[in-house]
Amino acid sequence: MLNARLLLVLILGCSAALVGCGDDSGNGQSNALQDTDISADAGDVSEDALGDGGHDGDVGEDSDADAPSCEAFPAPEIAGTTETDTLANAPARCGQPSHTWIEDPRLGEVTQIGVEKDFPAAFIEGILSSENINAPREIAHDARVVQYAYMTQDRGQLVEASAMVAFPTDRQPGAEPREVLLLLHGTTGFTDACAPSSDLASQGLAALLASFGYMVVAPDYIGLKGFADPTGFLHPYLVGQSTAISSLDAVRAAANLPSDKRGDWCLKPEVVAFGGSQGGHAALWVDRLAPYYARELELLGSVATVPPADMLGQMDRALEQFVNATGNTVAFLGTTASWYGVEDRLDEVFVSPYETDIPDALGSTCDFGDIAPDVSDTTDIFQQALVDAAVDDTLGSVEPWGCITAENGLTTTSVPRLEPTSDSYGVMFVVGENDELVHTPIERDAFVELCDQGMQMEFLECAGAGHGETTFFAMPEILDFVDARIDRVQFDDAAACQLTSPTTCRGTQ
Repeated sequence: MLNARLLLVLILGCSAALVGCGDDSGNGQSNALQDTDISADAGDVSEDALGDGGHDGDVGEDSDADAPSCEAFPAPEIAGTTETDTLANAPARCGQPSHTWIEDPRLGEVTQIGVEKDFPAAFIEGILSSENINAPREIAHDARVVQYAYMTQDRGQLVEASAMVAFPTDRQPGAEPREVLLLLHGTTGFTDACAPSSDLASQGLAALLASFGYMVVAPDYIGLKGFADPTGFLHPYLVGQSTAISSLDAVRAAANLPSDKRGDWCLKPEVVAFGGSQGGHAALWVDRLAPYYARELELLGSVATVPPADMLGQMDRALEQFVNATGNTVAFLGTTASWYGVEDRLDEVFVSPYETDIPDALGSTCDFGDIAPDVSDTTDIFQQALVDAAVDDTLGSVEPWGCITAENGLTTTSVPRLEPTSDSYGVMFVVGENDELVHTPIERDAFVELCDQGMQMEFLECAGAGHGETTFFAMPEILDFVDARIDRVQFDDAAACQLTSPTTCRGTQ
């Protein structure tokens, strides 16, 4: 039997499925949930009460003859203008083998259906009530979660990835098509075994948002496939292109699901991106790349909570001193090396035997603590030259590692941002005053830098909030922001790019 409080903490209390608990050094996974019973009312209810439909396998055809006829979802529109073709024709960076973005009719094609699970509103309410936790919104709908595999691309090749869609189950005849809330998860691991769509807590978070009335699409990212054939390589952790491309294709695929696998809802090609920690970084990269890679979609706005937007700044700190983010830096360099084709140069990053041990460990665990358990100083694992470069503020010039880091930082990437044309578009940038993982002073400066680069952003700093708490504490403000973007409320120019003092966020409990 699983204690109700544990499930609540996993789903809500530290937003584990969204940002990872505490310092993100846990795996974000709750494998113990997979085969246990769970409580809806402080008593015990079998997981079967959630309506686990198992694995369906093949996609099949729509089974409901009365399913609504949806307008054709627009075909993928990848680049096609002078400014977008420049990136699409040469997206490789930092000496990576050259490739181009492919235009293939199979992009966004659904290949398989995975688990299907119902989350009754009463179940979610029972969990919250048993712990005296107030939901940020009324839990107004039963929700259903459906896992699916789909086609996307990676470094110019078609690959398969996985995602889940969550939706209210009480669609009424004649209901209007829904906009998509693109839910981008935090750090869960680096291999298929760490996929959020196979994790009950992550499913629960998607279901919670669906119980508020949203149509939620939650991608796993490339290298974190929840089912079907193995990916065959590590998840390229904190790589902006890989994550944004697979996330946008997940939206395309959700629209291609059989009608009954999306609750008979029709989807609009309109998206709000929302994520925390690694997911906040992903949301900013969706903002950056959607106008290039998915021009048929209209991005209405983005919410990025506790994001490492300044990757170089965060890495400098994580190399200079042994902090929580040092583990994330190990994972970033250990996974991106193979993605950029420089895995044979990891001895420039890690001291022996870690140049081989780190990739092996990343491929065999979802727990940061298992990667290098005996390390207590940065020079125990990193080459002295790399640490010295961080201390001397010359890390950006260390090739290829400085380039790789800079290209995946929003403040330093060479990919120009294409300005949205809607006066309702905006980005919400949320940080925590006491964030113990993503150093808040660095991200305050990143906010100012991105504003100086022309981004229309709203700033929120939750007083007293740590890394995992911030998203939960700010959830009322976040949902209001999401609704305003969906309703196309003009972005508040007076509040744009104002670096405000920490405030007690409305969800603080």
